[in-house]
Amino acid sequence: GPSQAEAAVVSAIVVQGNTRIEAETVRSYVLIVPGQSFTNFDIDESIKALYGTGLFSDVDVSVSGATLVVSVSELAVVNQVVFRGNRKQKDDRLKAVVQLQPRSAFDQGTLDADVEAIRDAYSRIGRNDVSVYPEVVDLGEGRVNVVFQIDEGGRSKITQINFVGNNAFSDRRLQSVISTKRSNPLSWFTRTDV
Repeated sequence: GPSQAEAAVVSAIVVQGNTRIEAETVRSYVLIVPGQSFTNFDIDESIKALYGTGLFSDVDVSVSGATLVVSVSELAVVNQVVFRGNRKQKDDRLKAVVQLQPRSAFDQGTLDADVEAIRDAYSRIGRNDVSVYPEVVDLGEGRVNVVFQIDEGGRSKITQINFVGNNAFSDRRLQSVISTKRSNPLSWFTRTDV
């Protein structure tokens, strides 16, 4: 009806549900100013702006008498990002590929993407059988530690090299030309058996 488009005026903006984030910060994203008229469009845009900060899992804006009530639920904040079981990829390298960082807001979608990013980083160095197990440790007060438990898996080893169709050159001659070697007790030292 006409009330939808009708402009309203409030005399105060009250923020609820915030624990770490200042009410003033929340208000700064609200496009509505006490004493000035606004419409439902302004409410919708304010809600979008608050979600856009990436700080809240839930936002609700309602009018109660002459007061605009902004209710928010804050996303947890990441305290620490920890990698365990990684020997082939240094912490710094993995920290660079994940989006979750200390002091960033935590959300499940980003965690899922980070698990994939870690797997990709390993496949780039030829390790496709890596497993990544994320763990979220709730520290209370809206803070979490994110732990990526990594099982790097084994390497693919070559146990035998066969030549087929070689008439001009002997197996031994071809063997000496290619750099791939069969696994032997010293292969950890030479690393040419991958």
